[in-house]
Amino acid sequence: MRTDLIASLLVHARHTAQPIVVPEKTAIKTDVVAYRVQDKVFAKLWPGAHPLAWKAGGPSDKVEPTASPIAPELVLKNPARVSAKALGLVGVEGEVGFRLAKDLPSRDKAYGEEEIAAAIAEAVVTIEICASRIAKWKTAPGSWQLADFQNHGSLVVGSGTKDWRKIDFRKQSMEIRVGARVSKATGSHSFGDPFRLMPWIVAHCAERTGGLRKGDVVTTGAWTGLEAAKAGDEVVVIFPGIGEARLRIE
Repeated sequence: MRTDLIASLLVHARHTAQPIVVPEKTAIKTDVVAYRVQDKVFAKLWPGAHPLAWKAGGPSDKVEPTASPIAPELVLKNPARVSAKALGLVGVEGEVGFRLAKDLPSRDKAYGEEEIAAAIAEAVVTIEICASRIAKWKTAPGSWQLADFQNHGSLVVGSGTKDWRKIDFRKQSMEIRVGARVSKATGSHSFGDPFRLMPWIVAHCAERTGGLRKGDVVTTGAWTGLEAAKAGDEVVVIFPGIGEARLRIE
């Protein structure tokens, strides 16, 4: 199945709020192909727009990370409100993001870690609202989930700190409240230090979109995994010493 047809299926699912069934014997064989689908869906839904944020992450530092662009209209001010039904909500995640203070455009020489760190304005607390356009998404091929922006719905960008370099992320605590349920974690990011994802995403975006821009936010993955959420829930994510983000699901 051609990438433009797969993209059309995912776009239609967004417009109709009707999840698609992954066609049998239709494989997206590589991440590169999944990214092509992402780009085509993005262009159809938000023509002429540039991502305002990126989702980057992976289960561990032993595997290649993955990325998904986030359109400007999906980056929500804190506190935020969303409709569970409109999104196709599947859950929420509490994360740390990095907001850029300057552009990191494509160039021949790769950016070093210190140069990237100097380009970061602040670390921020984010809530990733996870959603899917795929029926039975839990058992869908990972490549299809990646093509569907790795189950991304929208992103709440909360408060943060400019003194992020002083943080020992391997000892950083956090909690996420979803309704009456509270989950806590300490030093549980899959890469140990979420900044370790930044050189990869900077290189990825340099090749894919011409680079990251001043004001862009990169969110770096869940600290407690996907938390179930539903209409009526209040979601609060707190990273002591960094900030917090809040969401009302309607």
